[in-house]
Amino acid sequence: MCRKQWISLRLALLLIYCGLGASTESVAGNDDLRMKYLPSNCSEAVHLAGSKAKSGIYKIGLPLPQGAVKEFYVYCLLDPLGGEAWTLIQRRQNKSIDFYRGWEGYKNGFGNLNTDFFIGLDKLHALTESQLHELWIEMKDFDGVEKHAMYDSFAITDESQKYAMSILGTYSGTAGDALTEAHGGANFSTFDQDNSGGVYNCPYYFKGGWWYAKWPCGESNLNGVYHNGSYDEKYAEGITWPNWRGSKYSMKYVHMAIRPKSNYPYRKTADSSTLLTRTTSPQHYKPKPNNHAKL
Repeated sequence: MCRKQWISLRLALLLIYCGLGASTESVAGNDDLRMKYLPSNCSEAVHLAGSKAKSGIYKIGLPLPQGAVKEFYVYCLLDPLGGEAWTLIQRRQNKSIDFYRGWEGYKNGFGNLNTDFFIGLDKLHALTESQLHELWIEMKDFDGVEKHAMYDSFAITDESQKYAMSILGTYSGTAGDALTEAHGGANFSTFDQDNSGGVYNCPYYFKGGWWYAKWPCGESNLNGVYHNGSYDEKYAEGITWPNWRGSKYSMKYVHMAIRPKSNYPYRKTADSSTLLTRTTSPQHYKPKPNNHAKL
């Protein structure tokens, strides 16, 4: 083979090799992108998990300016009625975690995602800012009775606006509405940053971090002190929902959950064509303790 033919053959082989290399790199890049993709909420996370989906901890990512992504772990709860999954933003079921925290604690979140926790106001704002959400509050007393409160829209502002409950939609449920009148539009407050605008330091007297209003500070107090039912301590410092058990009764269990706004699955009651109720039981989703799943 002459020198000219040899050079031509080498060039041809080089072109084929480069072509194969570029194709392989492209495929690998696409696989890498697929592997790096993160769902933006629990609904997407559960769908991606397919037939293996279950309630538990998932990693999600929310888009930020300049193409960045805010990544963090959340507890996703399968809907007991077969609807889209929920993102737990708060849960109380025992005394294992102290909820009497300062501003930084509530801003960043605290607790154990598998037991008791608060997701953090920064994350909650990022979630509710990304798209409109609905809110589900589930409660259980020490007699085993369960009730719920649903709000068809929910969102909070950012830290510069004190994480105010800027959107709170129409109530439905069985526990009574203990949010709309007193807490809708209220700023978030902690013992070291009272933004309620009242004369008294509401989070100090109510022993929690919450969207407290001006005097009398509000009604509900789901981040209050964990008491075993009825208590004689200060007014409403427990995990209270006055519309159901009054201001001197602390719940055994409560969770707050959100999901992107959609037509959630309800059923009509036998005695009303308009009243909608939910038949759920949080006990089906009690997780096993895992001390490694901390915020």
